[in-house]
Amino acid sequence: MSSAYVLVAFAVCILLMILFISKWKIHPVTSILVATIILAISIGTPWDKIEGIINKGMADTLKSIAIVIVLGCILGKVLEETGAAVSITKATVKLFGEKRVLWAILLASAILGIPIWADTVVILLIPIVSNLALQTNKSMMSYGTALYMGALVTASLVPPTPGPVAAAALLHLPLSDAIMWGVLISIPSVFAAGLYCLTLKEPVAPQDEYIKSAEASKDKPLPSVGTSLAPIILPLVLIFLNTGINAMFPDTTVAKVFKFVGSPLAALLAGCLFSLVLTGAEWRSKKVMNDWVESALRSSAMPIMVTAMGGALAAFIKNAGVANAVAETVVQFSIPGIIIPILIAALIHVITGSNALGVMTAAALVEPMLGALGISPLAAFLACGTGALMFKHANSSGFWVTVTMSNMDIRQGIRAVGGGSTVAGVTGAAITVILHFAGII
Repeated sequence: MSSAYVLVAFAVCILLMILFISKWKIHPVTSILVATIILAISIGTPWDKIEGIINKGMADTLKSIAIVIVLGCILGKVLEETGAAVSITKATVKLFGEKRVLWAILLASAILGIPIWADTVVILLIPIVSNLALQTNKSMMSYGTALYMGALVTASLVPPTPGPVAAAALLHLPLSDAIMWGVLISIPSVFAAGLYCLTLKEPVAPQDEYIKSAEASKDKPLPSVGTSLAPIILPLVLIFLNTGINAMFPDTTVAKVFKFVGSPLAALLAGCLFSLVLTGAEWRSKKVMNDWVESALRSSAMPIMVTAMGGALAAFIKNAGVANAVAETVVQFSIPGIIIPILIAALIHVITGSNALGVMTAAALVEPMLGALGISPLAAFLACGTGALMFKHANSSGFWVTVTMSNMDIRQGIRAVGGGSTVAGVTGAAITVILHFAGII
């Protein structure tokens, strides 16, 4: 079987997967499964082996990410329901002052995008941001876009949001590395998006209903900002302590303890348990202990299954020799290997509208090719995360949530959200490429 045939078969299957999702509106899980089976048949996999390879690919992936994604969704649900997200936002605005409100919105959104879906961050905070736009006489085109941009960037790059958690697991990248570098690349990406938002001065007034909503909830008691931030910070601290202690004191008792305490599972579980402080006397109620968990489980099902299917697809990519075929193409056309995951993630995101799907699927596709492309798992992770930010537009739920709630029309939305996400993605991708060629990642 020639390299050219393998590469064409691979490209056709990926194109079919994208068409299933974007044109024919078939669910990503089903689309990836069908594309995987088509690839398996086209590369000559024995019929009696196909199911076993799919199951093994799924199982190998699920064992790394399933519980972590569930716990991340539970943590996000508690922060959403208890008002912790609102508390963090109000404290950030107070810290920055009225003249720098846009930067306060970006920072609060970026923090909340780590455990909470970006769409949800917009829905939660749009009343506050609308009120701020009215008070400061600024356009919702600028403030609404800033609200989405911060969360969008960190949701693509920083675990424990499901997309980057899954990508790190697929690429066999330690979560501490994914968090640290994801944050480092997020900072300039968010900053660049903020500078772009400052150029959006076309007048767009906030919707009256959100002004009224903000006024109605003004006196609602909220948890303190310290208590609100603690469930987010605690897992990150435990994960980094695990890395540091095992580096400084390997094979000691304390290192062995922290290998569990600072593992993604235990660290996120600790964050979830600590978040119960935010619920006050309600922590033992059915609403908190059952209903919120059930809601989080529903939210986690899609990213878990998409990632599992990505693992199954990756198993056939390895068997097909796609990595060698891609390597030959890269050499022939002198394409830098680091560009490949950026392009794959950007293509999947632009066509499907899902940055989470772009991050996860690109990571699954690229992992078997790392050696052939000459890039590290860390470089691939950052390339997938930044590529999946580029050009958010009208096929995305996050686009419509932001545009409609910010009172923009479609033209303003494309310019604001589409432009801002592209600026953030290109900035992060450019820095990733520079770090790769400098030998840092």
